Amino acid sequence: MSGTVSRFKFFFAHQDEEQEAWLRSMAQQGLHLLKVNPFCFWTFRRGAPADVVYRVDFPRNSRDPDFAQLMQDAGWSLAATTVGWHYWRTEAVRGAAPELFSDTESKLRNFRHRLGAFIACAMPLFVVFVVTDKQRALEQLSLPFLLPLLAALLLWVLVMPYTIVQLMRKIRKLSSPLPG
Repeated sequence: MSGTVSRFKFFFAHQDEEQEAWLRSMAQQGLHLLKVNPFCFWTFRRGAPADVVYRVDFPRNSRDPDFAQLMQDAGWSLAATTVGWHYWRTEAVRGAAPELFSDTESKLRNFRHRLGAFIACAMPLFVVFVVTDKQRALEQLSLPFLLPLLAALLLWVLVMPYTIVQLMRKIRKLSSPLPG
């Protein structure tokens, strides 16, 4: 029962709970996260089924050695990273899933940081569409090069605004006072 298994699974940036539930269910099946790449391919190590809790983080201070030590001191181990995303894991205690962020303000900071990163990523595309001479650029590109580029741009144009709006909705929901 050794070896690795790869799976393709796409998640949007606001889907923490969905990612965490999926990773936990994979661990319960004996597939433990080894790595994830930016193209949504997840690699798992086969092992004994276990109730492992995963948490998704997009930390601002990920290169700070004190941050990693703080996480380890809190009982978390780093399972994988990809383009700024960190996947932490710990064993569930009597079925309970500990939280990475224990207060609303920490969650808000994390989602605001993600939102800022996605807006920053969207800005170059916005500049390209507004500033460039599109006719001249199209004339200089060959069709075999242009088709995949256009497909990638279309995907980018559809995914980025959706992701930004969903992150803003999540922030607004966390910021709203609970009905009482």
